[in-house]
Amino acid sequence: MTDMAAGFALLGIGMLVVLGVVFVIASRGGPVRDTPKPPRGVHMPGPSYLPVVMSLGASLIGAGFAFRVGDQLANPFLAIPGLLVFVAGAVAWVRAANHEWREVEHGSHDDGPAH
Repeated sequence: MTDMAAGFALLGIGMLVVLGVVFVIASRGGPVRDTPKPPRGVHMPGPSYLPVVMSLGASLIGAGFAFRVGDQLANPFLAIPGLLVFVAGAVAWVRAANHEWREVEHGSHDDGPAH
């Protein structure tokens, strides 16, 4: 195994460990809290995993630029999947925002007027 392959392996293992720790901490079942509802007319978006997906894609793009070989602009094995993940996350986030906007416009989340 070359030094570069060992570096990529260590980087991948480190990323999996960090993501695993975050997943374990985030998936713990805690006591269910009664959260107060926001006042009428106030809209707060729900939790989303899409910022994490886009961050992962941006990290892969950055790693592709950092771990390039020779005269290449970027390492295509890291940058191209990173770009695909980033674009997919951005498209999904925009679609979720459009869906949320339509719900707010139709007033389905509140029993009062939308505006």
